[in-house]
Amino acid sequence: MAFAETLVASYAARDFAESDDEEDEEESDDDDDDDEYSPNTKRGQISSSSDSEVGSGPRQHLLELLWGIMRLPSGQVDALQATYFSRVMCSVLQRKPYETLDFVRAQGDAVPLFLAHLGVSAIVDLLLKVISLEELENGPGIIAWLSEYRLIPMLVDRLGPGCDPETHSLAAQVLLDIIAISQCNNPSQPTIGANALIEELKSEATVTRLANFMLDREAPHATSTLINCVYIFIELIRRNYSDSTTVTAGDSPISPDTDQQESPDQSSHGGGSTPRMPNVDLSDMMRVLAERTGDLVALLKDPRSPTAPVPTTQGMREPLGFERLRICELFAELLHCSNMPRLNQSVSSPLLESSPVSHRDSPTVAVATTSEGCATPHGSDIAEYAFGEGTVYSDVALVVSEAKDHDSSNTAVGQLLKWKLIEHG
Repeated sequence: MAFAETLVASYAARDFAESDDEEDEEESDDDDDDDEYSPNTKRGQISSSSDSEVGSGPRQHLLELLWGIMRLPSGQVDALQATYFSRVMCSVLQRKPYETLDFVRAQGDAVPLFLAHLGVSAIVDLLLKVISLEELENGPGIIAWLSEYRLIPMLVDRLGPGCDPETHSLAAQVLLDIIAISQCNNPSQPTIGANALIEELKSEATVTRLANFMLDREAPHATSTLINCVYIFIELIRRNYSDSTTVTAGDSPISPDTDQQESPDQSSHGGGSTPRMPNVDLSDMMRVLAERTGDLVALLKDPRSPTAPVPTTQGMREPLGFERLRICELFAELLHCSNMPRLNQSVSSPLLESSPVSHRDSPTVAVATTSEGCATPHGSDIAEYAFGEGTVYSDVALVVSEAKDHDSSNTAVGQLLKWKLIEHG
C-alpha cells in the first residue's frame, strides 16, 4: 500500500520539475529504504521494470491508480504531469499490450475521457498509441471497440460550426492522425490499413454532416469548420490516391490508378517489390461533395469572411483569404482523383471497358479531331481544365448534353464532379 501511495504522489505536478540528473542520482540510492525513494524514482522504476514485475499481482491496482489522471477535470491536467503519465502507460502497453488494452477497454468512459483531454497532446499521443496496437497479431479489436463507442462521430461533433476554432483544430488533428495511421503511402512506416474508423469517416452520412457544417452561412465559426474539414478531405484523397509508383524488378510500374495490392508472383521476385496498400473507395465522399459544388462555388464568389481591399501594384484588390484558398485546394484534389477508374464505373455496368472516361458520362462540348486523330475539347474553360487538352474522346463528334441533366443516378461519380463544375462555373 505504501508503494501505491508513493506512485500516486509521483504524479503531483510539483514533483515533475526535478531534472533527469537528479532522478539518476536518486535511482542509485539504497533500494531497501522506501523513505529515501523520491516519487520520480518510483516513476522511473515503473517505466523500466521487467516483464515479470509488470505482470505481478498489484499491476491491476496500479493501473487503476494511474488511470486516475484521466479522471481529472478537463483543463486541470498539468502538461508535464500528463507527459509522464503517457510515458508510463505507453511503456506498459509496449511490454504487456493485451493485458493493458483489456484494462483500458474495461473502462466504460475511456473514449469520452480521451476526448475530454484533446487539448493535452500527451494524452492524444496515448490514444494514437492505443489505436496503432491494432496491428498486433491475434487482433486485439481496438478499432471495433473505438467504433462501438463512437469515436469518429464524437470527433465530428467537435467540428460543428458552433464550437470554437481551437476545438475544430484539435479534433481535426486527431482525425488526420488516424488517417495517417490507417493508410500510409510510405511502405517503411507502420500502418494498420483500412479499418472501421476510416469507413465511418468517409461514409456518406459523415461526409454529409461535415458538408452541412462547413457550408452553414449562419453559424458563428463555420469558416473555421470549412478550413479544417477541407484538410480532412484532402488527407483522405492524398493517402489513398498517390502519384507515386512502385517498381518491381523486371515488371512495369504499378499505376496509382489501380488497386495497389502486390500479386503473389511479384512477392517471389528476387528484385524485391514493395507491397502497396489497396486504395480506399472514396465514391461516397466524392458524390456528396460533387452535389454540393454549387454551394462551394457560391462561397468562392461571396465568402462568409470577406476582407477589406488592400493596396497592390494594380490598385486596391480584395485578398483571396483562407476560406477561398481552401475551397480551391479542395477542387484541385477532387479533380485529381476524379479520373481514377474506380470513380468512373458506369452506373449500369460493372466497369468501363474502353477507357477510364465513359463517353456517355463525360461532358462533351464541341469536339474537333486533330491531324493525329486525337479529339480535343473546345469552348468552356472549365471543361478544358477538368479534362485536359489532347484527351482522346472519339474519332467522331459526340452529342452535346446538358450539365443539369446529370446526377448521381445516371452519371459516374468521377464525371459528376466535372459536370457540376461546368454547371455552376
